[in-house]
Parts: sequence; structure tokens; C-alpha cells
Amino acid sequence: MPVSKGGHAALPLGERRQVTAIFVDLVGFSSLAARADAEDLQTWLDDFYRRTQQIVAAAGGEVTEFLGDGIVAIFGLGHADEFQALRAIEAAARIVASPMPGVAGSDPVALRGGIATGEVAIRPVPPLVARQSLPRLTGLVTTLAQRLQAAAAPGEVLVCARTAALCRDRRLTPRKGLHLKGFEGEYEAYSVELSATPHALRVGRTFVGRQAERACLRNLDRPCLVTGEAGIGKSALVNSVIETAPSHVIFAADALKRSESQHPFRQWLRSRMGSESSDFALLCGTFPNLVPDDQLALALTLDLPQGQALVARFAQLALRQRIEDAIAHTVLMAVPAGGVLVFEDLHWFDRASLDTLRRVLELNGDQRGILLTSRDPESAAEFLQDRQIMHLELAPLAASDARKFMELAGGAGLDGAEQNRLIRHAGGVPLFLEQLLIHRLDHPGSDALPATLEDLLTARIDAAGPARGLLMQAAIIGRGFSLRLLKALAAPAADCPEMLERASAMGIVEHLGDDGWRFVHALLHQASYRQMLRATLEGLHARVADLLQGECADLPGNSPALRASHRDRARQFLPAAQDYIAAGRAAMLQGAFTDAEAHLRSALRMCHQGAAGPGADLLEMSAQTALGSVLMQMQGYAAAPVREAFDAVLNLARGATGMPASAAAALFGSYSHAIIAGDRPRADQLCTFLETGAQAERGPLRETYLLAAHTAANCGHFYSGEFPAQFRRMEQIRAIYDIRRHAPMIVDFGMDCFAAAQMFEVPARVICGEGHRLDALMAETDAHQRALNIPVMQPYALVWGAVPLFHAGRSDEALQRLERGIVIAREQGQAFWQVIARCWQHVIDPTQSADAEGCADFARTIATLETIGALIGIPYFKMHLAMALARGGDTAAAEILAEQAVSDGNRSRLWCWQSETLRLRAMLQRQAQQQDEALLTLHQAYSLSQEQGAILWQVRAALDLIDLGSPANLLTSALAALPPGADIPELRRAELSP
Repeated sequence: MPVSKGGHAALPLGERRQVTAIFVDLVGFSSLAARADAEDLQTWLDDFYRRTQQIVAAAGGEVTEFLGDGIVAIFGLGHADEFQALRAIEAAARIVASPMPGVAGSDPVALRGGIATGEVAIRPVPPLVARQSLPRLTGLVTTLAQRLQAAAAPGEVLVCARTAALCRDRRLTPRKGLHLKGFEGEYEAYSVELSATPHALRVGRTFVGRQAERACLRNLDRPCLVTGEAGIGKSALVNSVIETAPSHVIFAADALKRSESQHPFRQWLRSRMGSESSDFALLCGTFPNLVPDDQLALALTLDLPQGQALVARFAQLALRQRIEDAIAHTVLMAVPAGGVLVFEDLHWFDRASLDTLRRVLELNGDQRGILLTSRDPESAAEFLQDRQIMHLELAPLAASDARKFMELAGGAGLDGAEQNRLIRHAGGVPLFLEQLLIHRLDHPGSDALPATLEDLLTARIDAAGPARGLLMQAAIIGRGFSLRLLKALAAPAADCPEMLERASAMGIVEHLGDDGWRFVHALLHQASYRQMLRATLEGLHARVADLLQGECADLPGNSPALRASHRDRARQFLPAAQDYIAAGRAAMLQGAFTDAEAHLRSALRMCHQGAAGPGADLLEMSAQTALGSVLMQMQGYAAAPVREAFDAVLNLARGATGMPASAAAALFGSYSHAIIAGDRPRADQLCTFLETGAQAERGPLRETYLLAAHTAANCGHFYSGEFPAQFRRMEQIRAIYDIRRHAPMIVDFGMDCFAAAQMFEVPARVICGEGHRLDALMAETDAHQRALNIPVMQPYALVWGAVPLFHAGRSDEALQRLERGIVIAREQGQAFWQVIARCWQHVIDPTQSADAEGCADFARTIATLETIGALIGIPYFKMHLAMALARGGDTAAAEILAEQAVSDGNRSRLWCWQSETLRLRAMLQRQAQQQDEALLTLHQAYSLSQEQGAILWQVRAALDLIDLGSPANLLTSALAALPPGADIPELRRAELSP
């Protein structure tokens, strides 16, 4: 793509347009030429060419090819005309209606024609060159016109269905049973009535008619959805109603920004603040009556740094609800009761905005009128199906209303016949009528008729003259665009304000204040956009993305989602994937999971379309990991799509020749899912990849990779009951970790590596007999949490911190810590930690499941963990439930569940609690008088705990063996392994043993 001086993107030659082609042929020319003298034939053909060229030129077309027996003419080639399809029909009809006189007195020669409308790529004539060998345009349209001409009878003109649809006021007769060469099946075509007289059409912005609809909207007792095709007058109807309302606010969507979460509300918030460059002080000054959390939620919505304070306090689902509530409160405060809220173009609302709209509807009740518009009634109805909403679908204007509209809009001076032509061609669509009337008044000598709205709007853009190219570049940015960004994109930039003022005077764009501009109508934006060739579009989108990444990065509204949209359209697949991933993570932090999923799936689409290689694989790993995390929040750990996402990460890692440090977060995320889901083999493989990558990394991110590898291994060693190996990993983590350098890893990894590892160390030390270190380790846990100051991790620290207290015999303290963790988890919307904490409450306090209702609650809680796929610890919890069932007398159910718990634990190879699970199994066997089985199970528990270095479990198993009559040497051996100063509750029981 050509680039102007200074790096500005200049529009290249060539463009894309809808044109109408006519192909006129002399019937029986070959026979005529065989009989005629060559010189006479040439003179005769020159007369034919001259005559047809005059007719075509008079109608506004251009003859592009002179053939031996016909001509090809194009309408709309150099300048769009909304009447170009009808002009082409009239020109062809005039040519074909009058046969050519014969050559040198021979019989007259009949003609026939074919007409087709379609999109073409136009190659302009080079400067200073009158003719060129290459064709002016490329597309199927001329071939189709030729095929229709060949199928026409002498004296007939056939048109394709697309042309016929654009000329509703021209008399056309369907031609049945037509088959064209190169086109499958029966082809839909129409024959032109050559003697028919053409008509015209037009519209204005003045609102008339629709009295019943207006009365309905003014007496609403519930929200109303107004639907209808583009241009039918939805916005005009709504505006006519809110004129009399005591107050109102309009929220309008932008098609190009539909991938940005909350974009209609973001746009409104900035407009209320009176500046595109918002800051937190201005936000608080604009909305002083909001509670602080609502102000912070708005700050997060507007990408202000102060909003990050909420990210640390709320889990993602709760954060999303917090944002929706804050926006809804702000919206409702802006319009007092009795006012009207308007939400335009729901078909372009992003999912997060739709969810916020639902919240507005919930909180509003019937205090304010609410009007919604959409051109897609099905999708809008689906979203609002559980709401009590009235649906009002607009029909075309009646002819009498259209005539009144024309008179009020400035068309009163037109004669009745001209008004009738305009009204008929508009088909009752107000926007069509408005634009046609403007054109007719601007060109009083023109009797041309529009073919389509597309042609009409393209003509409006073409009429902007020197501003046309700038409008096309503005269309790349979006319906709404920044003057600063347009100046950076356009060449020459100095002309931008002048050209925009010119376009504004023509009603194409409007100034929104400060740096903001907007196309007056979305269809004008689309008409400007679609004129450019694909290569032009791709080059300009790439340039916009670069500007948003560089010199215009500070523009309000800039976001990874917006950059991704531009890079996607520029076919910059891998950079687009990177931005989509960033957009997905941002949406996930705000709790907008549906939007996050959409962004991440777009990232995967970009990865698959881009060039294969390590870069694409790495981005796909990141996208799959983030997608898996999002889907876990939406569907649970066990959902098939979650597993598929993390399996994809594993498969990519298997096929990689090397994993750079930037892959550490993806591998760590997949590892976390595998270990929590109880999938030891997959977790081991991912841990191996982390270890290998960490050893191979030599760059500045080596420490990050090493910390990730050590933390994953630390976690795996704990859950596997490999406690000495876990302690060695913890020493390596302590040697590397520095809170100032490594705490920021939480953004990519979802947790602080030291906090995660240290919280696993505490229960492991107690299990290994080092209970005397518990207070110091717990103090370290809490101090580190205070230093991090990340509230989202508090439930993790509190709930998990209760476990070592319980194992150390300090059950009351453990229960108090659990209760605090549950309260905070509930406040933050962290359901996972609430469920885990409830399980531990049943374990630590057996009275919680002392009756049938308590056991049922324990069973439901375990089932919830299984449903979401968080399988780690399930065998241990099931064994405690079995103990509770046995205490309640349901020994049969207890026996079945106990066997299942042992079996599940053996199969998982995640054995941190397996020795204790076996010991509890032996207690049930003893109660069932199965002494030999109990003895065997206890020896298994003792051997496993001895192998693990789990001295606490080992002492407990030894004491139970003594109760069964075994010698004390096993207890002696276990006690000898205790470290100096060890203090475990079992020591007192051991002292009483023989």
C-alpha cells in the first residue's frame, strides 16, 4: 500500500464498487457480416457505436468495450449514482427498442440486451494514459450480463434478480425456465417492458405519522423494544417521544467497538465527564453521589488505574456483578423517576453491556420509561425473553405520511408526479426517502432514479469531493472516530479539520465535541468503508493498530480488544492473537466471562490462520490456558471444554522443541488445573516441561521460569506425599524469591509463587512431626499476605491455614480461621473456597455431621467438588464422611464409601493424606470386627507414612497397631524419627502406651 511522506497511509489507486453492466448485442450479426461489404459494414457499425454511446453517456454510463457485434457499458464506474441500475435499464431499453437500419438497404437488425448488478474491483486508468491494455474492472457482473443477453429474444432486455430488486418502480416480468451457461439450475431473471415509463423517490428528516406507535410509547407501563429494518425510523420514532419527556439519556452502540466490554456505557460515562481524557478525580467530581466502590468500578470500566483496587478485593464473578451494579446505579441516578432511558442498536451491544442492561431493567422496576431499538428482533428477543417487555415492530410509512414527510422536509415544490415517483421507490422507508429528497434538491436538473440505498449513500460520499478519501480513512477507525487518530492516519493531516467541516456541512459526519467525530448514520459509515479494496483495508487497519500501539496509545477508549479488531482485519494474525489474549484476560479480571471467552476463541482463530511456528504455538498455549481458566469459572473443572483447552496446552508442549520463558505462565496454569483436578499423570508431564524449560532458559526471565517450575514441583510433591522433596524445593524458592521483583508475577500466573509454596509447606511440616514450628510458619504466612495486600488471596490463606492447625490438634483455632475464610470468600464471590472450607469444617468438627442432615450436607459438599472437577482431597473427605455415617449407624453405606475412598486414593497417586485415609479405614474395619483386615490396612498405612517421612501419620498408625496387640517397636522407631523439640498431640497418647 502506498505510504505518504511522514509515514501516513495514503489511499492506493483502485477501489471496490457496486456497478450495473449492460451488454447489448446485434442479432444475426455473423450472417449480416458474411453478406455485407466490409467498408459498408464498418460505416454501419460506427453509426451503431456512436448511437449507443450517446444513449449510454446521456444516461450517466460509460461504454468500456466496443465488440464486433455489440457494446459493454458500465454504470457507477467513476462516480456512484443512487439511480444507476434504473439508468442502465432505461439506456438498454432505448437502445434495444429501436432496431438498427439494415446495411446498404438490407432488412433492419434487431438488438437484445442483458443487465446485471454486482460488486467489482476497479482498476483506474493511469495518469496521462488515455487507454490501457488491462480491463478497467474485475468481477462476474459483465459475464452475467453477457449470458443474459445471449438468452434474450430479439428486441428483449433481460435483467438479473439483483438489478430487478433495485428498480421496484420499473415494470419487469419474470422470465421462467431460464438456464445460463456457467450457472447451475434455473436462473432467476426478468424481462424489461420497453415501453414502461420510469419513476423516482425521496425522504426527509422531519418526523411524521406513526400516531398509534407514538401513543403506545408515551403510555408505556413496561420497557418497549422497537424493531425494524435499517432506516425504517426506529431512532426517529424514539426521538419524537423523548422530546416531551422531563429527562432522558441515550446509549448508542458502535458496530466496530462491539468487541469491547461495556462500550456504550463507557462512551456515555466519558460524555458525562465532558472529556475524552478522563481521570479519577474528574470521575468522582462528575458522580459525587456514588459510593466509593461504585466509583472504583467505574474507574475499572474506564481503564483508570484506581480501579485495580477492586481486582484485588473481588473474585472475577463478584467483580463483574460489582461493575454491572455500579453502571446501573449511575445510569439510574442520571435520569430521575419519570424520565426515559434509550438503548439504541442492541444488535451491536457487547455481551457485557447486555448483561448490564439486564441489571438496569431489574433495578429500574417501573420508575422510568425504557426504550430499546434493534434491527435484529430475534436475537434481542432471545436476550430479553424472560423480561416483561413490549415488542413494537415498525412497518413502512403509509403513502400519505410519506407525502406529508416530503412536504415538511422541503419537497413541497416538487410536482405531484415527481413526488409520487420518489415515494414509490422509497418503499415507505424513511431513510431512503430522506436521502433521495436531499439528492433531488441538491441536483434540481437531475431526473435520475436511485437503484439502492448503497448506491445512494456511496453517491453522498462521492459528493464530498476532496473529503471523500479522508472519509474512507475515517471509516477504518469506526463510525465514531478521533480527530487526532485520523490526523495521524491521513495524508496530508493538516487538511483533516477542513475536510471534516465540509463533510459535516453535507450531513455526512457530525462533531461530538473535543476530539470526537462520528458518521451521522451507520449506513454512511458502511458505505465509506466498503468502497476500499481488500489490500487497502488491510493496510489501513494495520496502520491504525500500530498508531493505537504507539503514538496514539493514550487515546481514551483504546484497548487490546480494539487493537485486536484492527489487526484481525489487517490479517496480522499473530499480533491480533496477542491482543485478543490481552483483551480476554482484561475481560476475565472484570468478570465478563462471555466476552473473555469470545476474545480468546478469536485468539485461537488467529493462531490457526497465522503462519505455523514456535510463535504461533506459544500464543496458542497462552490462549488455551486463559480459555481453560475462563471456562473453569463458567463450567467447572470437570467440563469437557475445560479439559480440551488444557489438553491442547499439553499437546503443544509435547511437540515443542523449546519453551521460552514466556510459556511458563501457560504451563503453570495448565499444571494448576491438572493437579486440582486430581490428574497426576498430566500434572507430572507439565511439571517436567516446566523443569526442562527452566533449565534451558538463559535470558532475563530465567528466575520467573525457575520460580514457576519450583512452585509447581512443590505443589506436586505435597499432594503426592513426597515431603522431603517438597522441602528441598521450598529452600530453592526461598533462595530466589524477592517480593519486590516477583510479586508482579501474579498478573500472569494468577497467584504469588512464594505464597502458594509456603502455604503448602506449613501443613507438610506438621505432618512430618515439626508441629513446634507451626506458629512461626503461620506468622510468616499472614505477614506475607499483608505485604502482598492482595485480598483475593485471603480466603486461600485462611482456609488452607486451618489445615495445619487441625493436624496439630488445635481444632478450635482451625475452625475460627475457617469461618473467617468463608466470610471473605462469600464477600468476594469465591465459591470454590467456600466449598473447600465447608468440607474441612466437617472434617475438623465431627459434630457438623453427627446426624443424617449433617451427613447429607457433607455428601452434597463433596459432590459439588466432584461436579466442578476439583478432585484433589476427595478420597480423604469421603473417608471422613464414611466415619460419620458409621457413627450414625449406617455401617453398610460407610463400608461402601470407605472402600471407594481407598481405591480412589490409590488410583490417584496423590497420597498426602492416603496414609491417614488408610488408618481411618482400619478403624472402621475394627468396628466391624474385621481385626485381620484392620491389621493389614494399618501396616500399609505405617509403611507408606514411613516412606513419606510423614511422622505424624506414622505415629498414629503405630499407636493403633499397639491397640491391636502389635509390639511397640514400630512406635519406638517412629518417635525416634521426630526432630528435636517436636511437639505433637500424639506424644501424650504415646506416653500412655505400654
